[in-house]
Amino acid sequence: MSIPFNSLKVQLTPCENDLRAAFERVLGRGWFLMGPEVQAFEAEFAAWAGRGACVALNSGTDALILALRALDCPGGEVVLPAHTALPCYHAVLAAGCTPVFAEVREDTYTLDPASAARMIGPDTRAVLAVHLYGQPCDLDELGALCAAHGLPLIEDCAQSHGATYKGRMAGTFGALAAYSFYPTKNLGALGDGGAVCCDAGAVDAALRLERQYGESSRYHSAVPGVNSRMDEMQAAFLRLRLGRLEADNAARRALAAQYDALLAGTPLVLPATGADREHVFHLYVVRAPRRAELVEHLNARGIGTAVHYPVPGHRQPLFAEGRAPMRADALALSERLAGEVLSLPLYPGLEPGQVEEVCAAIRSFYA
Repeated sequence: MSIPFNSLKVQLTPCENDLRAAFERVLGRGWFLMGPEVQAFEAEFAAWAGRGACVALNSGTDALILALRALDCPGGEVVLPAHTALPCYHAVLAAGCTPVFAEVREDTYTLDPASAARMIGPDTRAVLAVHLYGQPCDLDELGALCAAHGLPLIEDCAQSHGATYKGRMAGTFGALAAYSFYPTKNLGALGDGGAVCCDAGAVDAALRLERQYGESSRYHSAVPGVNSRMDEMQAAFLRLRLGRLEADNAARRALAAQYDALLAGTPLVLPATGADREHVFHLYVVRAPRRAELVEHLNARGIGTAVHYPVPGHRQPLFAEGRAPMRADALALSERLAGEVLSLPLYPGLEPGQVEEVCAAIRSFYA
């Protein structure tokens, strides 16, 4: 592809020497798990996120699983959007919960509070607000809904590092927030990683027990636990990339604004940013008539694209064929989005001229 959908090499080239130095620092110390780099990252990320504590883990999926367990959700239902990434509902299942799929809003594609309200029942244990594609959900409404029912609100911030709602950082509204540091995220590691941010206290302590075999002290397991440790290399890389995140997000917003201007007037439905929100454009997602033909047209011109997401949760075979339990609202919009959404190239290091080339190819297709 002359214009790949994403290029981690392009994104990392400006900090390549610094990444090598971080590698050498960890290698020279000879401490590779749960050491000073992890401790420093936890402190720095908690301060950046605006929460009292950060518990570093080995993936964003584990962040959701352990968050649900720490909030005593196993055995109950968790309300979440049907239009989302598959780790969300796999985490719900892995935590011993039943997913309950709600509809999303047509403008932002984030969880619709009205649909979430319809799906809350006697067995509901939490609402999972997925800040999709880089912008927050309707946090005031979802927070009020959860408060009215005595439920915890969990924020999935895997795609929204640095996004804000009414001037306040996403991830500071719920009982806790789960993050992924998968390499393609706005804040990505050079492998896998995740974290839960919360207030210092009982939940923080429970998460720290769970992530390493439930050990209250060496070889003494106080509760059931798992192995979900972040390694020192990834913590060192994340510390470096955290310092560049604000600039990287600004670059994403600038590219998104260029797309908005150049694609205005086409048949595409362009991304909408909700009121009082700051979008960080983890993905630039349009709704495209004749999507399959457009993808073929762009591929022929060396332009990469992706679809996030082609199968809504409730239509996944494990649910549709009865291999796992679930409940679902009427989800006509989620099903329609699955056939229309298309993600265009957008990442720090993508050149404005490349955006112009992508947009020219799209305009020629619809001409």
